[in-house]
Amino acid sequence: MAYPPGGQPPDDRPQYPQQPSPGYPGPGQPAPPPGQGYPAPGYPPWGYPPPPRKSNTGLIVGLVVIVALVIAGAVIAGFFLTSQGRGPLASDEKRIELAIRDFYETLDSRGFRAAAELACTRERATFEAMTEQEKSEFDSTSVSVTIDRIEDIVVIDDTATAKVTGKLTVEVPGRQPDTETSTTEHLKKEDGKWKICSAEGTR
Repeated sequence: MAYPPGGQPPDDRPQYPQQPSPGYPGPGQPAPPPGQGYPAPGYPPWGYPPPPRKSNTGLIVGLVVIVALVIAGAVIAGFFLTSQGRGPLASDEKRIELAIRDFYETLDSRGFRAAAELACTRERATFEAMTEQEKSEFDSTSVSVTIDRIEDIVVIDDTATAKVTGKLTVEVPGRQPDTETSTTEHLKKEDGKWKICSAEGTR
């Protein structure tokens, strides 16, 4: 028997047409419009689950936490400043105590000339009216201050008094040190701020 080129006998089995897969067009057939057996562009093939939607819950929770921390920090800072006499809600008593401590700390660390800048207008004018020799004598004076407590604060309008207990030692070259353990400070409010002043300056 003669065989076709290639040496193999012909396949006499019946041939069946290929069936296209469900949802997909067969060879030579046009693609169906979206919604007719094939998913629309941008969607997965039938039988596959849709991709999960991204959740914004984590982002929202994170933002809420950040806002809460900012508010808590502002409250704590405001409370701390108020307790130190620096915040806008601080009482006159706290502000007076702060003014006294700032004045004496400056006097102890930087001397009379720097402390005079924290005094009331009258005391600053008195210091500025001194001669350079008198200012130099103040600059050569050593001051050591330790404040134990400030109490008995009395506020009358824009003036105040306070009892300061501690140790104040003044050493002038060529003289014996002078030490005090308590004093009554006078203060005057100028431009909304309490300033150390003499008794005469508050009248």
